[in-house]
Parts: sequence; structure tokens; C-alpha cells
Amino acid sequence: MEQTVYGDILFFVNFCMDFQCLFLTAKLLRRPFRLWRGVLFAALGALYACVVLFLSVSGVWAFLADCGVCLLMCIGVFWHREARPLQLLIPFALYFGVSFAVGGVISGMGALLSHIEAPVGVGEGELSSVGFFLLAALGGLVTFLWGRLCQRRAKGKHVHLTLFWGERTITLEGLIDTANLLKDPVGGKAVVLLESDAAAELLPRELLEASLCADRTTVATLPTELARRVRWIPAQTATGKGLLMALDPDRALLDAGRGEIPVELLIAPMRLSQDLDGCRALLPASLITE
Repeated sequence: MEQTVYGDILFFVNFCMDFQCLFLTAKLLRRPFRLWRGVLFAALGALYACVVLFLSVSGVWAFLADCGVCLLMCIGVFWHREARPLQLLIPFALYFGVSFAVGGVISGMGALLSHIEAPVGVGEGELSSVGFFLLAALGGLVTFLWGRLCQRRAKGKHVHLTLFWGERTITLEGLIDTANLLKDPVGGKAVVLLESDAAAELLPRELLEASLCADRTTVATLPTELARRVRWIPAQTATGKGLLMALDPDRALLDAGRGEIPVELLIAPMRLSQDLDGCRALLPASLITE
């Protein structure tokens, strides 16, 4: 018996499903979700779904291969510098549960569409490739809109941020600013605008002075171990375009009301407005919605 399979549709459907499951897993675990990581490893899972059609593997070995790819996807999306191996098994296990749940929802929607005779390629309770394509696309759109809604709800939210630099540690209150879209174009890390007084408690003096004047010639005189922490971020302000000097801390913990979670970010010391209700940092919404 022969069956025609369209590779582009198969890839797109699996990509949408994998991306949604990774996104939902991150939200359920309250873990950061980097868009580029989600796209990359969802694409990896979709590519595997296409390649496996040409492999003559079945039974236990096929199951182990599926688990291996899923584990690689979860490691790629949820790994961070502070992660321990056992901590990566939690999103891996939850990802399986989310996948089964989403698969059940898709099947249920297919059955519902067949009963109401919707013209999307549904017949006898089974979804055609066109129907599955449309449902996957709809799920992707809902995921995108959910992310946008979370960003709007995050506006003005107060959070607690803990920063580590060598033996120095500082915990401060920050404000989520949806207008802060600064991000490292190379590493993809979000940029937090840090009040200069708070930065003085955390950073070495020469690095703080260099960051406040944002002079490349000054950075060139810094010791190597400090200069390697510097990142130049394209920024646009009311006075025009330029480069903002940001710094890479050892690590950071963010508490948005549900416990501390590790986050990857850069800090840009500057003199902020005094009208921030006691907050000493402006954080992009992506840190609590990705």
C-alpha cells in the first residue's frame, strides 16, 4: 500500500506542534523561553519527523530515537549555565505530557469539525493533511497572540532582580518596561537598564566609569577580564541612533512573584529618571514572557 506524503506540509505541521509544546512547557515551568531557541529546536524536531520516514527503524529503537530527539530539543531550549543534568529531565518529562495533551486536543477538534461538517478536509472523524495544516497554523497564531497578551499584561509590573558579579551580589526592585526592546544582536540577550547608583554597588569602579561614558577608547584600556564582558548594543533614542555599552554579569535571578528563576541578560548602567516608584532597573517584558 502506497501513501503520498507532502514533506513541506509534514515539516510545517510538526514545527508548529513542537514549538507550541515547547512554549507551553516553558510557561508551565515558569522558565524563560528564548524565541530563537524555540524556533531552532522545533525545526530540528520537524526535520527529524521528515527524515524518519526514510529510516527502516521500528519498535524499541524507534522509541529510543524519538526520546533522544525530544531530550535534545529540551536541552537546547531550557539549558542555562546554572542548570544541572537532573533539572533538564523535568522539562523533558513535562514536554511528553504536553505533547500527548495537545495531540488529544487536535484529535478532538478534528472530531468536532467532522460533526459540524466544516469544509477543512475532515471526513469520518479523521483529519486530512489540509485540516491538520489549518489546525496547526491556528495553534501557532494563538500561541503568538498569547505571547503578545502576556507582554501587555506585564507592563508596569514590579519584580525583584538579583545580580552576581564576582564576590558581589545585589538584589533590587525593577520595573517591567514594554518600551525597552534592547537586545544583543549577536547573543540575543535582553538588556536591563540599571540605575548607576545600583551599578556602583556591583561593578568594579573602572568598568562603571567606562560604561557611563560609553567611550570605546576607554574600554580599550580596561584589563582583558573586564573588557571581555563588554557588549555594544545598537540603540535609538530621542536624540538619535548610537551604541549603548552593556555588560555581561556572572549570573542573574529574577523573581516575578512566583519564585526565583535564572535568566540570561545584560546590564547597561545609566542615570534613570527618579519617577520610577523606588525601582532601580528597567527590564524588558521578554524576560518574563519568553
